[in-house]
Amino acid sequence: MEPTYGVVHGFCDVVLQRNSETDWIAISRQPAVAGETLILDIEEGGWPQHLTVSVVESRPVILRGDMRHRIRLQLGDASPILFDQQVRRG
Repeated sequence: MEPTYGVVHGFCDVVLQRNSETDWIAISRQPAVAGETLILDIEEGGWPQHLTVSVVESRPVILRGDMRHRIRLQLGDASPILFDQQVRRG
């Protein structure tokens, strides 16, 4: 069995805004990586929810003189991105 590698990120002070049923915008002090899968722990209507989202885009923005990152999220796992690159050695 092949080992699986991953990284755990904790985002603090994230402000979320829902754009639609499946799209969210997060403003964070930390950037995210497109294609990353994240778990959102939110409380809506008094009920805690754990939503699996994928990062669609992450870009720096300036808000009130501070640099933040605008992270576009989409509900559900992203399709894996596969890279096929041949390495030649001589």
